[in-house]
Amino acid sequence: MLATVLGLIGGIAAAIIGAWAALRARRLPKSQVELVDVTIVRPSGSAPGSSGPRDASPVLDVKVRNTGGQSAVLKRLVVRVHRAVRCGSMFADMRLTPFRALWVGAVLPVSATYDVAIPPPEDAGGSRFVIDLSQVVAQGEADRFEVRLGMEPTFDTYVYALDLEIVYDGDDRLMTSPRVAVAFPQHGFVYSADEIRTVISGFLDDMGKVRDAIDIEMTERGLPVPDWESAPPRRRSDLPDGLVSVDGNGDLFSSGGGGVYEVTEAFWDPGRAIAGHLQGFERMYREAVEITVGAATADDVLTASLPRAEAVLAQLPALYAEFGIPASAEALPAGEPVGTKQPARLMAEILDHDGASTTRDSALEELRNRIRARDEGTFWFLGRLAAEEGGLDSWLACIGLGSMPNAASAAELLDEFLRLRRPDDRDSLNTRRRMARRRGGGDAAGAAATLETLLDDASRALGPQDSDTCATRIELFHFLQEAGDMAAAATVAADIVADQRRTLGPDHRNTILYRHTLGFCLGEAGDPSRAVEVFTGLLGDAVRVLGPDDPDTLNVRHELARWRGRAGDAAGAAAAFAEIVPDRVRIQGPDHPHTLLSRHNLALWTGEAGDAVGAAAAFAELVADRRRVLGPEHPDTVKSERALAHWREQPGPHRRTVQ
Repeated sequence: MLATVLGLIGGIAAAIIGAWAALRARRLPKSQVELVDVTIVRPSGSAPGSSGPRDASPVLDVKVRNTGGQSAVLKRLVVRVHRAVRCGSMFADMRLTPFRALWVGAVLPVSATYDVAIPPPEDAGGSRFVIDLSQVVAQGEADRFEVRLGMEPTFDTYVYALDLEIVYDGDDRLMTSPRVAVAFPQHGFVYSADEIRTVISGFLDDMGKVRDAIDIEMTERGLPVPDWESAPPRRRSDLPDGLVSVDGNGDLFSSGGGGVYEVTEAFWDPGRAIAGHLQGFERMYREAVEITVGAATADDVLTASLPRAEAVLAQLPALYAEFGIPASAEALPAGEPVGTKQPARLMAEILDHDGASTTRDSALEELRNRIRARDEGTFWFLGRLAAEEGGLDSWLACIGLGSMPNAASAAELLDEFLRLRRPDDRDSLNTRRRMARRRGGGDAAGAAATLETLLDDASRALGPQDSDTCATRIELFHFLQEAGDMAAAATVAADIVADQRRTLGPDHRNTILYRHTLGFCLGEAGDPSRAVEVFTGLLGDAVRVLGPDDPDTLNVRHELARWRGRAGDAAGAAAAFAEIVPDRVRIQGPDHPHTLLSRHNLALWTGEAGDAVGAAAAFAELVADRRRVLGPEHPDTVKSERALAHWREQPGPHRRTVQ
């Protein structure tokens, strides 16, 4: 009998253990995303050796593999810029000349839509740029996607050291890539020592031409010529007024053409100008070498430029000696007008954290009065501040961050200076746009107000259809949207749609996306009926141009259904989402964030149409899936949980959870 009982107990225990083991075997381990490779590929359409500011931006080819036991949902990509340097072109940032030729050129911005826009190097170091991902990597499978790094057109070369962070699954697990070094544009940028020597020699030859022209003109006017060797003039006020050879001419340096020029700061102290030129190359190439050597992956441009940059660095001491320039010479230009330090002190007082408010206000008012009086010393200082690499960053580093009490006022003051100095100058207009962009980091409404004025000025000076005017319009739209002024944003979006139709064509993806944005802004501004009208017209074009299964087409269908519901047609919205959800599942997968979003709206509008029980059942299933995919604390999960509680406990209208 005892043996029988023991045998029965043993059999039960074995069955329990076996069942536990089977359950454990069925519980698959989590996903595990691993980085296979990050390579830098040449953008499509850019030929080797191509040059110019319109070259396509670098493209990172990212390959990942899921070695875990479940599908992985890639949620976010973070591009982190660790270091960046601008390597100047002899035609732009590193040009060395005693006079400035005034010329007109046209450079159109790249029209493609990039995954992430990387700012110029002076704004990029230490920045993080977040991109929403919507990809699912199945168990044991690999995936591949490209990250296009969008950058502003430039004649210089931008060098960046960056890495990528991929955030995946509901618990926000993280994978980080090794450091990558990229250059833009994708062509060589290192000048040889001989090329640098030629530029400096040409600068000295041009100095001689300007001095000879001044001597001739002063002799013709019966004035003593300057002593260029022992006591050369150091500022404009050291020479008589009205000298055409200093202030501008018609044909002094041209052979019958209508050229115009103005003497630059380099003319007044050529030694410091040459020192700054050489020190600029030394700083740029040294930093570019460090970025390239410190990266696990560098693009072909940087790899090919590395030995040349190292050779130039080795030859720079000889160049200093050849032109009689101490390697430690001060690089700032001489010839500072009387009072230059005073505007600098005023700006420091304006931005002083600890100074008295009365002192800040007094400094602000005095500097504003000097600008409006066109004071020479103030214009000299602010002109350098606006044009010098890093000048704006060093003075206005905290604009938009809210940490300086009068930073916004300082930005407005500089904007007023640029409008007074050269109201129609393209460079001044673009500098004003860059200042507004910096300010927008923490003061979107203030940036929008500045850009509205700038858009009027650019439209008048450059024309409403000029590429820089269109770029200003786009930035104004984004800051209006960020500031929550959806009505104004919708008005600007309508103008952008017209720009896109004209420049890219009605069937370009960018045109379609901005039409989508226009409909969204109209709805958010309180006009759902017009939003329905826009999305209804857009849907047919999206299906025809992009195809019915394109994600952007699905998004148009989603927004059309949502705004139909907001316009009062809850039953129509529910019916539309009932058709959208199966298509999302088929095309994007059941765990895709957009699929879950459409399911939320289907449940919501089912309830709004009168089926509270159906809404509660749909939300119950959705909450379980969002907890699994996004995590229990994700805002979308919490939003669905609140909707579930509402429809379970107090059925009725519930529009607060519309997504």
